[in-house]
Amino acid sequence: MSGLFGVLGVSGAGLLVNQRGIATTSHNVANVDTPGYSRQRMLVEAIPGQTRSEGAAGLGVESVGVIRISDALIQAQLLREQAGIGSLEAQRQALDQIEAVVNEQGESGLGGALDAFYDALGDLASATAPGQPAEREALRRIAGTLVQTLQSADATLRAIQAGANSALVSQIDQVNALTAEIATLNEAIVAQEVVSPATDLRDQRDRALRDLAQLVDVTTFEDGNGAAVVMLGGGISLVQGNTVTRLSAVQDPSHPFDPSFSLITSSDPANPVDLSSVIGGGSVGGHLAVRDSIVPGAIRSLDTIAYNLSAQVNAVHSAGQGLGGSVGDFFTAFAAVEDAAATIALDPTILASTDAIAAGLGPDPGDNRNALALAALRDSAAPLFLPGDPPGPATGPTRTLGDHLAAVVADVGQQTRVVASAETQQRSTLRHVEDRRDELSGVSLDEEMGNLIRLEAAFQANARVIANVDEMLDSLLSLL
Repeated sequence: MSGLFGVLGVSGAGLLVNQRGIATTSHNVANVDTPGYSRQRMLVEAIPGQTRSEGAAGLGVESVGVIRISDALIQAQLLREQAGIGSLEAQRQALDQIEAVVNEQGESGLGGALDAFYDALGDLASATAPGQPAEREALRRIAGTLVQTLQSADATLRAIQAGANSALVSQIDQVNALTAEIATLNEAIVAQEVVSPATDLRDQRDRALRDLAQLVDVTTFEDGNGAAVVMLGGGISLVQGNTVTRLSAVQDPSHPFDPSFSLITSSDPANPVDLSSVIGGGSVGGHLAVRDSIVPGAIRSLDTIAYNLSAQVNAVHSAGQGLGGSVGDFFTAFAAVEDAAATIALDPTILASTDAIAAGLGPDPGDNRNALALAALRDSAAPLFLPGDPPGPATGPTRTLGDHLAAVVADVGQQTRVVASAETQQRSTLRHVEDRRDELSGVSLDEEMGNLIRLEAAFQANARVIANVDEMLDSLLSLL
């Protein structure tokens, strides 16, 4: 079309494009504080002109779509860093609690209770009163406190372990809710993109994916239709199109610590798959590591102390005699290192009477030779029995129990520092990636205001052309 009416068509197309551009800019400004929002940009193209003898006559401009400014690589990095944060945070919180248990200061702590026990043995060895009644009673009381401290520490660690199990079970429901949301968004995106880009729906899906990555470590890519495919480790599909593999938490009777603990499986009742080993990141993976590795290590360290305490004291105590010539153990004897801290107790004969404490090598009330040998255990280094050793020989390091407890405390402290440092570094990396995303995809009010000024000027210019053409048409019609 040529002539004045052609000019009207060109300017009208320009007005329409400017109007859509202002709407896009307005949408960006309105979502400046929306988490995860990706700024949008309108794409425009010149309308191909008509070829005439004097040359091609342009037909103006048209909007060919609106795109979201995003980067798939940055999104993948965000998912990876989110999964790392979720796992490390769960582990660091548990290690903080474990450190407080094994490194509790003062007499109420394990180290203080062990020192008090050895001090009581020394007091018994140096007692001058015949029969040492006061020292015997003090030793039994302090030994009972040591037993209670070991049992309490074990119970606290098992409570931390149970808490990790409860946390991961509750988070499985969150995982299922998010995968269902992603599948629904997949369906909506595929349907909308037959007509136009699903920019806002894609932002919603990206936010859901980041929330999911906080819970479990996932990888994702798009299929040919634009639907997100979400995978766990080992090639296990969680979401494919609008199809979801739900996760279930089922009791695991074979769990070595508690048969009520849960196994994470796929929800297909005909072919359930154990997924616990492939969930390596996110807070679910972190809680699994706490439940099945970190806390068990601390529990077995306590068991090692309790078992070797019982074995060492009993070996010396059973070689001596009580006041009535009685012989026997001081603590309960164990067949295995495992669960020794939970079940350690004073021997029933000691509980019944302090006379059964074998302070001497004979029935003489003043004999303290065996008490001296018991007191010397504080500084006696010996190979330590570790879990799995009995009934075979001890395979652990040659240490005193005090030194071993200090090593356990130091090891837990080192683990805590390493995980805390890794978490700090991970958060710093996540902030860096988020900053990169914001630079690329975030809304800049200065930039949007500049766009508005430019679009407003273009709108006014097109409107002015239309007004001029209208005046020209009026003049032309007045001549007819």
